[in-house]
Amino acid sequence: MMRKVIAIFLILALGMLLTSSVAAKELEVQKLVDSNKEIKVGDGVSVQLDFKNPFNRAIPIQIVDRNVFGNNGLDIQCLEYTLPRVAESGIAYEPIVPYKPGKYSLDAATVTYTNPDTGKEETVNSNTLDIMVKENKSMPSVRAEGITTIYRCGGTNMQSTSYSSSSGTNSQFSSSSSSSSKSFNIQFGGSSFSGGQQQSGSREGLQKRVDNNQLNQNMEQLKKEMEAELQKQQELEEQIQQELAKNTALQNYAEQLTNAGFNSSPPSFNQISQNHTEITVPYRNESAEKKIKAEYVNGTIQNVTLESTPEQKKEEGNKLWWLLLLIIIALVIIGWFIYARYSNKEPLQEHIPVVSKQSVVDYVTEARRMVEEAEELFTNSRDKDAYEKVSQALRFYFARKFGIKTELLNTELITILSGKEDTNTYSDVKECLDLCGMVEFAKYKANKDDFGKIVTMAKAVII
Repeated sequence: MMRKVIAIFLILALGMLLTSSVAAKELEVQKLVDSNKEIKVGDGVSVQLDFKNPFNRAIPIQIVDRNVFGNNGLDIQCLEYTLPRVAESGIAYEPIVPYKPGKYSLDAATVTYTNPDTGKEETVNSNTLDIMVKENKSMPSVRAEGITTIYRCGGTNMQSTSYSSSSGTNSQFSSSSSSSSKSFNIQFGGSSFSGGQQQSGSREGLQKRVDNNQLNQNMEQLKKEMEAELQKQQELEEQIQQELAKNTALQNYAEQLTNAGFNSSPPSFNQISQNHTEITVPYRNESAEKKIKAEYVNGTIQNVTLESTPEQKKEEGNKLWWLLLLIIIALVIIGWFIYARYSNKEPLQEHIPVVSKQSVVDYVTEARRMVEEAEELFTNSRDKDAYEKVSQALRFYFARKFGIKTELLNTELITILSGKEDTNTYSDVKECLDLCGMVEFAKYKANKDDFGKIVTMAKAVII
């Protein structure tokens, strides 16, 4: 029996080893802050992303990451970066200074990349992050506030910062191509990347001066266009917000999620066309994330739905694990048939001692010796082994008595005795085997009186 158990465990281990290599690798990303101290209004807080790269090669990625808290922050709509081939690396954004106390939840960062093993585009999400900002009485009562929007993908490099104060709202724009604009810094590993003008050894060259002149001429027009576009977008979002507040379906979902303990985050807008905008309102609690999605088409809210964002990934993960489970089951079945085939050639009779055929009474002597061995085991506090030995002695004795050359199971012995032995013998043997079975499977606690009773019964039967 022990060999069978060992064989099964070996097959399972082999199956897990083989299937673990089949499981697809993927990037891992974790969001955290670099500050272990208490965060107060006015403190600089640097948000960073830590990556684990299992592919042993450089991976180009695109990052979408919104980190806004305390009425200040960074809204990275798209950022291209190439992960180094090292197993672990990270990037850190420039510090964000919160201007308002409270508890804030940072959205999960979304990272898109092409899996080099499968050639398919994949998306992974980081964890969300809760931040508590405490009041700072030393800070002035009126502070400027701002959110910087970054887009650096596909050759487009844009940066805009909206500022507001207690007296009103205005917008200021900056671009990485402007030498006078505010730069946005990201720390990649041990090097620094700036969104401002880059330094070079040939900065004083003629071509560089021509380029800078051209950029300066175009900057004012670019700023005006961006300001007009931002103003138009802001008006559209305000109009959408008003329609959302009047939409019954969305308000019902919002009430349902709030009652379930979810907290809402500011909605995000994705303008598909001039008359079509996708709306996402994220909700999350400590263990789950849900989103209310809707569409704003031709001035009306349509297609309001509630969905759990991790579901698609969970379904994909479930499919993979079901596939692995089926492979493991197939390996176990194949291994079992192989084991059964070869084990049948040399039947194991571990519990049946070899008995000399010279004397008819040899099997009686051997059975009694096994009972005596059981008593010795019990004396040495090996209770379970002792009960098993008594059960083995009875099965061995009756197998030899009835001319059966293979080992009997408890149920087989009881069935045979029910038609061949007297009622008392049948009852005694059944009681012994039942008690031994309960002790062997930990359903009954052994004690000296019961053990003495079954030994006495066994000795009375084995004659």
